[in-house]
Amino acid sequence: MIVAIVAKHGEHVHNGFRIKNVNAYTIRLKGWMAPFKGVASKYLGSYLGWRRMIERDGDRLTTRHAVVQALGA
Repeated sequence: MIVAIVAKHGEHVHNGFRIKNVNAYTIRLKGWMAPFKGVASKYLGSYLGWRRMIERDGDRLTTRHAVVQALGA
């Protein structure tokens, strides 16, 4: 679903999402995905999940932690 938020009309938040936060996340996501040279729609959910884990766990992310998360343990 696409929602237009017009900042010049004083709108900055929609359902708890701030424009600046969404724009910042989009920039980080696009920058992270650039080396992959595109992602098949079939695998988009997996890439987004991978990115969510990176955003959530950041500095404490290790190979072991990623494998445990991927296995759902």
